[in-house]
Amino acid sequence: MTAVLIIGAGWLGRPLAKQLSASHHTVHVTNSSHESTKQSVELGLTAHQLQLPLPSTQSLASLIKQSQIDVVIGCITPGFRRSTTPDWDSYAKNWQQICEAAKQGGASKVIMISSTAAYSSRSKAMREEDANLELAVGNNEFSDKSRALLQAEQRVIDCGMDYVVIRCSGLVDEIRHPSRFATRLRSVSRNAPANMLHRVDAVGVVEFAVNHIKQDIINASTPNTCDKAQFYQAAIESRDLDITLPEIVDTPDKRIDSSKSVELGYQYHYQHTLDLL
Repeated sequence: MTAVLIIGAGWLGRPLAKQLSASHHTVHVTNSSHESTKQSVELGLTAHQLQLPLPSTQSLASLIKQSQIDVVIGCITPGFRRSTTPDWDSYAKNWQQICEAAKQGGASKVIMISSTAAYSSRSKAMREEDANLELAVGNNEFSDKSRALLQAEQRVIDCGMDYVVIRCSGLVDEIRHPSRFATRLRSVSRNAPANMLHRVDAVGVVEFAVNHIKQDIINASTPNTCDKAQFYQAAIESRDLDITLPEIVDTPDKRIDSSKSVELGYQYHYQHTLDLL
């Protein structure tokens, strides 16, 4: 039995907590507000209120020590979209605090839920080695957001503990259905892969990482896919919606290669992105 702390019990963190509890792990979660903490408690979770950035790492380190936490999992979002002038360093600073507190509190492992937005937009199959902070610095193929994500990942890699960085593709499920996003897109490309991941597999990959992966970076993305134009059209039709796709273009983009996670032993519940619909 492993004691796990999930920082950020939201759309992904709460079902992850439920799954880990069902697998006989001891699970604690955190939420940033009193109301969301109360909601987690009402769902049967052992929840603590924690707002990042922390005034100091002591409160989190104490929680980790008192709860005898072995693995700290961060399901926190960068929050860059919430500001017209993003603080690109804030995400890395939050992860620095998490790592320092985990180490001070006696945890043995940190798992970071990152994003495939860490990659550049080059039209190629992206494997884990195609993005790191050294590659991104001064390279205009990487966006400010990519560099911010990679900076945060580097904090985890350099933390001196066992770690896993999981780069997730676009997360969807039956409620967060892809058809919801179709009208918000300016265009869709028939020459760009739809890189998507169902929440069931996001939870599954993280649970697999808790038990089986050490000091590594992995992509988490549905193994087989189609182009974005086909995917979003299929999403609209699956819900029988009266929506027209935005402009269809031929702009190429990256495809996320998740073969490493499969080679390590994870079996995806969904093998093709069209199965997600």
